[in-house]
Amino acid sequence: MNPCLTVGVTTHNERDNITVLLDRLLRLPKGRIRIILYDDGSADGTAALIAKHPLFRQENFQAHLADVNFGSPSVGRRYIAEHATTPYLTFVDGDDLIDPDALAAAAERLRPGFDIVMTPFVLRNEINFVKEFDNDRPISNSTISRLLSGIAGKIYNREAVFLHAKDDIKGRSEDVRLNMRIVLAGFDRVRIEKVKPFYFIETSRKSTYSKNILPEELSARVSNYRTLKDRYGLDDIYLRTLHRNLLEVVQRDPTLTESERKIQRRTINAAMTFQLRDVVHVMRDLSSLSTRMRATPAIIQASGQRAIRHTWMALQGSETHPAVKNAQRPSDRQASCSFLDQCHFAEAVVIIHDDSIKQFPISIQSQLSRLPLVQMRWSPLMSARAKAPSQDAPAWATMELCSASRIVCANGQDGALYKQCGINELETIKRPVQVRSSNTYDVQENKRFSYVMSSDGHPEEVNFLVELARVLKDRELAPLHIFAVNPDQAPVLEELSARLAHVGALEVAVVERGVTSRSAIYDQARIVILPPWGDNAGDSILESFSFGVPVITPGYLPGAAEIIRDREDGFILDEFSPQDVALRLELIPLADYAALSTNCFARHKEFSVEQYLTSIETIASDVARDFPGENSLPIVDSLHVWDALETHGAFPLPAIRSYARRRVFRLRGKAVRVLVLLRVAEPLRWIRKRMTSALQ
Repeated sequence: MNPCLTVGVTTHNERDNITVLLDRLLRLPKGRIRIILYDDGSADGTAALIAKHPLFRQENFQAHLADVNFGSPSVGRRYIAEHATTPYLTFVDGDDLIDPDALAAAAERLRPGFDIVMTPFVLRNEINFVKEFDNDRPISNSTISRLLSGIAGKIYNREAVFLHAKDDIKGRSEDVRLNMRIVLAGFDRVRIEKVKPFYFIETSRKSTYSKNILPEELSARVSNYRTLKDRYGLDDIYLRTLHRNLLEVVQRDPTLTESERKIQRRTINAAMTFQLRDVVHVMRDLSSLSTRMRATPAIIQASGQRAIRHTWMALQGSETHPAVKNAQRPSDRQASCSFLDQCHFAEAVVIIHDDSIKQFPISIQSQLSRLPLVQMRWSPLMSARAKAPSQDAPAWATMELCSASRIVCANGQDGALYKQCGINELETIKRPVQVRSSNTYDVQENKRFSYVMSSDGHPEEVNFLVELARVLKDRELAPLHIFAVNPDQAPVLEELSARLAHVGALEVAVVERGVTSRSAIYDQARIVILPPWGDNAGDSILESFSFGVPVITPGYLPGAAEIIRDREDGFILDEFSPQDVALRLELIPLADYAALSTNCFARHKEFSVEQYLTSIETIASDVARDFPGENSLPIVDSLHVWDALETHGAFPLPAIRSYARRRVFRLRGKAVRVLVLLRVAEPLRWIRKRMTSALQ
């Protein structure tokens, strides 16, 4: 019978491996399999070992020992394809091994009419093969990565290799480029055979240095794959795997500095041309998010019209929200995991709105954590009240050891605090508000001063309101309408009414309980007075602005300074006693209210839901582009802010700085101790060795 298969061996400096490979090749059947070896100018004696081996004198063996090294196996493969006389050939690298019996059996199964035959191979004692295949459609999402990567276990049509073995690029990925050129040229008659593996790889030879990643070659490979994708109806599974592998090489390259690493990642991401497709919002429930951001329903509704898909993932409550679309409910773990499994870290970003990520099932947590995480800080770290923790503070206890890739703050104070603590991977974002189409404010109709009580209601607020009502009465100013939106505040309101009656100010301070309609609060308000307590004034200010009603607020409230332009659309007071507030109100001419209303109504349009979603998508795109493959920015642990909260009851800057300095000092102290031990231990070892030698 005539030979049916040629084994092509390419070698370069394989002195330690070549003899074992040649011994195995010697056992192949001479009449059915030919062997052609190309040595690419080895300088370590490999060529001499080949010439001395018994296989060198066999009639089915042919060798070419090049004098000059070309630096790429493509020259050898081209030579082998030129001199092969069989219809099929397979390649073996000089540092790999074969099972001659398995290869002979695979050769006997060969039939005419195929361009690539894929079989299993063994890597470090583990069999590698496609998970599923259909020879009626051999090029599919489940087979494309194996088809394009490597030569191990592949048998080629000799003509296909002869026409496309030439490769002008020296560096990594020669095997991938060979396979891609063959398939692109139309040699796509692929056969997949589940047989006993004949190809064995002891160690992976993938380059661990990012200098071998060539941007032009990578861009060309991506472009070629997209051609194959359109031709065979594939998805991006190969590009995603390639992207992950390249980022891993960059991350582990010991020769790179952090700035160089970032540049390399950007280069890779630019070549891969991934686009952000998904933003996944994670929260405990939609109602809790609405307390942080009142425009939540409008945001969810608007996100359904965006080109980028927004998915809202909640632990509870999402079933009852009419505007939620594409919600992956954690109760249905299979659906949630299936959705997240389709998300690639260069195309999807997770926005964490609270601490709920730690409460999701472990299977979903792991899927979320492999994607870029953005921690959204709605409530401030520092409360507006001294010795009072932020309403969101308990969330920090459960976020210990949780890492993200970016932190987004809704107020400038938080941004400044993070920078004080040495964290610069952060963004600030404008809070959203539902934009109203028309300004219904009328100076003649809007006559009252409105005050919305804080949700928790405490004795200091009652004292403030009683004194404010008394001062307004003494100055003969407009009546004060106090709105209580929390129905649980009944005891506080009863105390407030009793004290107002006691000072004779009940007729100038109208208390309205259980008000849920925002129109009832703002429709007749001339100006809104914000409580000097509370964790965030942003929503209240924007909501008032949307009705064209100016605001007077203390300057220390988080969110106030970012929104209000003092004396243009509202007033910011450094001192916020009842006397200061009454004096400010008394000094505002009636004619100025119309201009204030026009300005604040125009101002609220700058905080639209659309601008918020655009900002979120811009930040997410930037995070995905720079994502190194894992989240590495500690949200809580490196700051020890929870310890500071327990110690001080709030987040004072001196305490945070103290904890940060102590942590840095401990790290530096540890480094110094290690350095001293190294400096002292080595001389001591040398002295001990000399003394031991002298005694002997």
